[in-house]
Amino acid sequence: MWLRRLGVILCWCSLVLSVTSTRADDTELFIYDFNKAGDFRPKVLLIFDNSGSMRDTMEQIKEAYNPATVYPALSNDPDSSNSKKYIYFSTDGSVPAITTSRRFSDKLNACATSKTPLSNIGYFQSQMWSYEVTSGNPPGRGRGEWNSLSGDQESNINLVDCKQDITASNPANPYSGSWTVGAGYPVDKDSTRNGEWFYTTNKNNAVNASNTAVTIYSANYIRWYHGPTGYSVESRLRIAKDAVKGLISSTPGVDFGLAIFNRNDDSDNNGGRIVRDILGSEITLTNGKTGEQDLLDRVEGLTASTNTPLCETLSEAYQFFGGKSVVYGLQGSPRDTTAESPTGTYEAPYDNCSNNGYVIYITDGEPTQDGDANTLVQGLITTLSSDEKAAYGTAVSYGSGNRSSSYLAALAGYMKHKDVNAVSPGTQTVTTFTVGFGDEAISGAGNLLAETARRGGGEYYPATDASALTDALKASLLAILRINTSLVSPAIASNNFDRTRSLNNIYYAMFEPDDGPRWRGNLKKLVFSPDGYVADSRGLPAIKFDGTIIDSAQTFWSSGRDGNKVAEGGAQEMLAAKSNRSLYVINNAQNRLDALTKANLVTQAGSEAALTTWMQASSTTDLDALINWTKGLDVDDEDFDTSTLIRSHIMGDPLHSRPLVLNYGPQSGNPTDAPDLRILFGTNAGFLHMFKDMGSTIDESWAAIPYEFLPNQRALRINAESADHIYGVDSSPVALVKDANRNGVLKSSENDFVWVFTGLRSGGKAYYAFDISSPNTPTLKWHLNSQTTGFGELGLTWSVPEVAFVPGVTTPVLIFTGGYDVNKSAQGLGANDSMGRGIYIVNAETGALVFSATPAATSTTNLQITGMADSMPGSVATLDSDGDGKTDRIYAGDTGGNIWRMDLPNATKSDWRVFKFASLGSDSTQAADRRFFTQPIVVRTINKEVTSTVVGGNTVYSYQDRPFDAVLIGSGDRNRPSSEATVRNGYFMLRDYDVMPRAANAQARNPILISDLYDVTSDPLSAQTSPDGILATKAGITTAKGWVNWLNEPGEKSMGAGVVLQGKLYFTSFLPQVQSFQQCTIQSIGAARQYMVDMHYGSSFRYVVDLDGNETPERYVEVQNKVADDLVVHAGDDAKVRIIGGGVGEEVILKDEGDGEPERCTGAGECNQGAEEAEMDMSPKKIYLYEGEAQ
Repeated sequence: MWLRRLGVILCWCSLVLSVTSTRADDTELFIYDFNKAGDFRPKVLLIFDNSGSMRDTMEQIKEAYNPATVYPALSNDPDSSNSKKYIYFSTDGSVPAITTSRRFSDKLNACATSKTPLSNIGYFQSQMWSYEVTSGNPPGRGRGEWNSLSGDQESNINLVDCKQDITASNPANPYSGSWTVGAGYPVDKDSTRNGEWFYTTNKNNAVNASNTAVTIYSANYIRWYHGPTGYSVESRLRIAKDAVKGLISSTPGVDFGLAIFNRNDDSDNNGGRIVRDILGSEITLTNGKTGEQDLLDRVEGLTASTNTPLCETLSEAYQFFGGKSVVYGLQGSPRDTTAESPTGTYEAPYDNCSNNGYVIYITDGEPTQDGDANTLVQGLITTLSSDEKAAYGTAVSYGSGNRSSSYLAALAGYMKHKDVNAVSPGTQTVTTFTVGFGDEAISGAGNLLAETARRGGGEYYPATDASALTDALKASLLAILRINTSLVSPAIASNNFDRTRSLNNIYYAMFEPDDGPRWRGNLKKLVFSPDGYVADSRGLPAIKFDGTIIDSAQTFWSSGRDGNKVAEGGAQEMLAAKSNRSLYVINNAQNRLDALTKANLVTQAGSEAALTTWMQASSTTDLDALINWTKGLDVDDEDFDTSTLIRSHIMGDPLHSRPLVLNYGPQSGNPTDAPDLRILFGTNAGFLHMFKDMGSTIDESWAAIPYEFLPNQRALRINAESADHIYGVDSSPVALVKDANRNGVLKSSENDFVWVFTGLRSGGKAYYAFDISSPNTPTLKWHLNSQTTGFGELGLTWSVPEVAFVPGVTTPVLIFTGGYDVNKSAQGLGANDSMGRGIYIVNAETGALVFSATPAATSTTNLQITGMADSMPGSVATLDSDGDGKTDRIYAGDTGGNIWRMDLPNATKSDWRVFKFASLGSDSTQAADRRFFTQPIVVRTINKEVTSTVVGGNTVYSYQDRPFDAVLIGSGDRNRPSSEATVRNGYFMLRDYDVMPRAANAQARNPILISDLYDVTSDPLSAQTSPDGILATKAGITTAKGWVNWLNEPGEKSMGAGVVLQGKLYFTSFLPQVQSFQQCTIQSIGAARQYMVDMHYGSSFRYVVDLDGNETPERYVEVQNKVADDLVVHAGDDAKVRIIGGGVGEEVILKDEGDGEPERCTGAGECNQGAEEAEMDMSPKKIYLYEGEAQ
């Protein structure tokens, strides 16, 4: 028995560069700053420690920065005369070295709002861009665009500006470079002839880029920071004031508030108070000051004289964010009564753009006089379940010998996981960051502060001096924008004993974007419960209304409540504790896998010196450390635990790699025993991983890395700020499985085998094949790349191979397209490509080329197709027209909006033909520049064609059954999901009436055009009420060559393949920066829609009923903050068919069944099923077989 296990192929490129830099790709969804595409502003409450110990002085503190002082040049200073007045930049808040190339001349800085902060405090934070000319020369004909500054260097920077100028409505541009630049707001020039260069006077037309937060520094500040300046003795209070004031002045895109401690005597003046409401920096207050100046003055006026009531003051912050009564604020003065409405009740700072608040807690020591809020916190804890209490609801010991305990961390955990403001709609939470300032805070309260940040969802920053404190505050703000997400569909496993059914396991590949190239990844497992919802390891609903994992869920394999956190639980938790791993490096020259050891690497390189150069190591010692780091050792003690054995986070991001689940069956042969389940997927750290799911635990079977990815390891280890993502094994595997005796158990000893074919997607131009028949001992079968004879057209290997048999070839083959040409990622109309154009058929066992159709010259193995001008990143669709077990038809889309059909009518390759089946795009009109990135769906069916004739003055309708093959596909630029918003994309159903392979001498047909299709976007059939109206509409739809459903929302596009179940079509689209969230887009990368239409007529088949009993068509469901990939069909033991990856299903509300109140999902708006139930089930039905008759 031959089986196919489909994922997305992993393409490993022997030509890959050490760092693959691609600015235009779907990472643009995640690289952004506070002010992304709107006026969202984080609400941050600074809690400032004004206790008496802050009066203590710190010796040997670097003399404070004085902007009036011109600090001397440093060693290797690139501008020792200070003639260029360099501005330096970083994305993690750290101060860069004077020698870095991440700099630009001050005369190129057009960010007007940065001038004062740079002059007064030496640094400034905002979303910043540099202008890049993409064609022509300004200010003449050509194009240009603003892109993130974060990945640039001095050599390619000509003009710099910032988002804050737009927010502040400041059109001034203090640029003095060589270009002619006037006043206005940054704008892209997207036409060669028309449009403005650089700037526009219309603020509404300004760029809406999605980029990384940047901190820029004056050269004078850099020289002070790194230079041998004098030292002074300052109080902690003075140092903290300067650091906080610098943070406020340098980050005008954040709304800040301020809380401090009350005096806290033995019995009165407890807790803390709000001394300044959370307000914007630019607003003008009744005292005549701006919001920024008012807050700076309040910070400067603070004195140090109190105890340290950490928990009590956070409890007042809880009252503040919750819109509750003022409590401790009544015991100290002055307080800011403008934060109250009416007086005595806080007015919560949340607005329409935010349901998340943030606390940055700065303290220099352990809590003192801090027990008055314990009763409040204990009361909150009583509302938690036992598991919630264990996860974040307990007191934490601290101090020498853990002599004391505090509820600070418990309160922070509650504020993060529970709704702090029940009056407002939705769920409002607070994330807490902590900064321990000084040795006493770090040694005495460090564990308390760290646990508070962990439970509160933030991060802990220990700071021993003034510079570290400033860096910690900057880093805490940057961390606020990190999100956890996924771009790939979940994976499921089949039941080997009933191949119509799926196992109930669901596997989620997750990643967490970062401002450096090293993004964290994880693999987590949930299951379908008998009640039809996705459940965690404790059987509770695990999916929120937005499709993400509930924070309090405990996924399988995890020791605690890991929820949606990428850094916790899952397979990563196992890796962080695994000291003995089976690691391989791919040896292309010998076509084998070698153990990942220094000796084997030296052998491949030719010498230790060559390996040192290849891995970009600085010395032999550095080479050893880099190899060990690649193997997962914590050579840099990144977690500060003094151990260098295992890194706390090893797994890289599976950005586009969907897990492939392989069921080897119960190795005992007993069908009732647990099956041997393996999961394969790749990460951009460069490894292909295989894991073994053992139910409640998981283990890594092995991991392999191509030799070509070793140079990437240095950049990943350093993890310097960069907007350029490093790609590795960036795609998903596909498997060919042979179960020789069809017993549902895979064993190599029984002549069974499992072959896996993998590639790289954006990582390179190659395919690899592995034999994993013995899952613990993989071997390499073959590899090919764009330098392999016959594969010169191969581009980035995005295409997932289809495993098939074809006429005239006895062994199974792989069929894939030519891949992607990054040329298509450029802004504007798509030009002809130079690679990726074609279809390949390869011997699955040997990797030998069987046949190809490309623009290359015709040969014994290639058919020249001169009309192929656009790269083809999507996978092919295959069809066996006559049921003989051989694929005789292939369909593939390209990035020019074309669909190609390939016919294989017999074993004679010279009779194989390719023609353009449909032409639905344009290379001359922007709105029609449609591109196909996804796999077509092909469905064999019958068209009940309705025709009309007039008889005796009356219209008579008749039906005619015509067999056809429906080809379904959606358009959309997958590589520019948010930045491309001008093309009118659509989802298409195309009728192919040539239901058998065309003969070699058959006359070519004209391609289907947009004008040949019926527009079903407005659901015209469902709108008809009369019989004649219904028949007339059906006649229009069925006599057309297909239909189109336009995706009409701005930027809406198809990014995944759909599914057809019993004539019902389910497909998805992505909406970047959804209209209803325009003012809040930092909260959402966009939304996913799952459409549900009849395949034949494009009409809605699902209806919703209102309270009056009226039915309304429900054409789609929408999920916020989600990017939809291919839909996945799950057929469970309960006979239900579910669709995973689109909608989140019905709401789940649990009731008390006599065992006590469920800990979650007890009210509306909390939990959903996690999948949509299809309009069908798996009950037995009549089937028929269509057979072609011999002529």
